[in-house]
Amino acid sequence: MTYLMNAWYAAGWSHDITETPVARTLLDEHLVLFRTDDGAVHALADACPHRFAPLSLGKVKGDRIACPYHGLEFGGSGQCLRNPHGKGAVPASLAVRSYPLTERFGMIWVWMGEAGAADPALLPSLDGMEDPALTWIHGQLNVDANYQLVIDNLLDLTHVEFLHPMLASEGNSERTTFRFEQEGIVVRAFYDVADEPITGLFQILWQNDATTASLHAYMEWHAPASLYLNTGMHSADADGGPKIPTVHLLSPATDGTTHYFWAAGRNRQHGNEQVSGMLQFATQHAFEHEDEPIIRAVRSRMVSNDLFAHKPALLPMDEAGVRARRVLQRLISAEADEANKSA
Repeated sequence: MTYLMNAWYAAGWSHDITETPVARTLLDEHLVLFRTDDGAVHALADACPHRFAPLSLGKVKGDRIACPYHGLEFGGSGQCLRNPHGKGAVPASLAVRSYPLTERFGMIWVWMGEAGAADPALLPSLDGMEDPALTWIHGQLNVDANYQLVIDNLLDLTHVEFLHPMLASEGNSERTTFRFEQEGIVVRAFYDVADEPITGLFQILWQNDATTASLHAYMEWHAPASLYLNTGMHSADADGGPKIPTVHLLSPATDGTTHYFWAAGRNRQHGNEQVSGMLQFATQHAFEHEDEPIIRAVRSRMVSNDLFAHKPALLPMDEAGVRARRVLQRLISAEADEANKSA
């Protein structure tokens, strides 16, 4: 499987990365994430260069991580800072690869390509996560399928009626108006429904006696695999109406597995832990027990991850997903061509 290498990939929520090392596979590469005593987060190749023991099984000691097998200690830049054997010589061969890393939107991002090309300005646009008018909850899961199948699922929201009863009512697909647009390498899918019954998820935040309202769900995809969903409901007598934007950050672990990090915001019931708990459960349940099983089942009927090789029947709402796949393949091919020129 060929990946887009020169890009930022979500590696873990900031609050989950502590002084306890975390093993994370990204793009078929084994990494260890850890936070040193100065609060900085580091990402190293998860194999000691001596006998390849996973550093993620070791311990963080101040500003370094110690190998669990022979005690060699490595700093955040990958250099060996202590060799407890012999005369303590530290040859250059004891270094491990260090990956560029940045921390924003409550997420640890790792750059998997050329270190010199890493630029925080290339992070996906997720400014809603820094909006003080929104309260956010977070979660994650693993998907046993290629990440592009998850992107397909997220850009096609007509499946919601059939897969997520908490999110849409019967007949939602027939009432939905769909359109899409592509702006450069950004793809957007727009879903609008007038006079939609107020469904379970939005009832948690609804604050008037209306039984129907206008629903919008606008998904925006940024290569390689970050999506922002602007969704909400409003009626004539609701001041703005409730909004539940969600962020979907997908990172390929391998050709057939995906790390799925999500965050859901809300513009009402701030500080209400009961509401946070209900939204946390409902969102995690939808992704883990409704989306993931069907995506995994879809993959079980495919010979490869190349969707187009299977000549699928396409419906109008597939246009956004098809565009995203084509954009991603173009970026991957261009990166490969550039690498070949430099070789």
